[in-house]
Amino acid sequence: MDKIEILLIGCGKMGSSLLRGITNTNNFFSKIVVVDPFYEENIENSRNLQKVNFYKSTDEIDSLSSFDVIIIATKPNIYKDIFIDLKNRLDKGNDSLIISILAGITINKIEEIINPSPIIRSMPNIAASVGESMTALYGNRNVKKKHVNISDLIFESVGKKIWLDNELQLNSFTAISGSGPAYYFYLTECIQTIAIEEGFSKEASKIISRQLIVGAGKLSEFSDIDISQLRKNVTSKKGTTESAIGVLNDNKSGLLIKLRQAIKKAKKRSEEISELS
Repeated sequence: MDKIEILLIGCGKMGSSLLRGITNTNNFFSKIVVVDPFYEENIENSRNLQKVNFYKSTDEIDSLSSFDVIIIATKPNIYKDIFIDLKNRLDKGNDSLIISILAGITINKIEEIINPSPIIRSMPNIAASVGESMTALYGNRNVKKKHVNISDLIFESVGKKIWLDNELQLNSFTAISGSGPAYYFYLTECIQTIAIEEGFSKEASKIISRQLIVGAGKLSEFSDIDISQLRKNVTSKKGTTESAIGVLNDNKSGLLIKLRQAIKKAKKRSEEISELS
């Protein structure tokens, strides 16, 4: 496949994470153009920026139809303005792939504005910035093999990806994986707080809590052992870990119960955003 030209509209937390991940990995693109009126606030940690052109408005770009893929990473509440602008700027019959990472904005809502375009909804997470995102993808009927290949190139360059058979699954995926890094960060934060309470310095607590997450993550990544068995391998009978797991595994208020409640609430919010948009 020839190198592709990418237009990224929106360079906030998610857009800039995707930009950093793409520019720091495979050189499969010939050009990246970023449009965001506040892009300066989010690009200070990006490398290889000599390959990227930044603009504050699409009005500064002569033609949008030359891009192989247009990624929309703005706030969901302005999606209508974004897609109306695309409709007015793209040549009739243009075959540019549109990838939306807007939570809650369905393909049907996009097609009401810009049909018939090849459209893919995606949900990466902020680990894209270090090449470790987990991304789900779902495409409309206009998506062809070449569009799938382009999407695979982009999202495999920033982590792992799966294709969904049902667009509704994106609400669940958003709650589990899109928001997922925050759950791990919060767990790390809790362990750090407890370490401080137990008398460790703030710096030592930071090292302890972060290395626990990193070490456990690498063990799960490089081991063929089931995650449940990995946990059991650390849990000796009548030992300290078993005592702790007994609390976390409480049938009424354990970690699984709380996580299930949290993810259901996040999923409901994703559904609400879709209905309100």
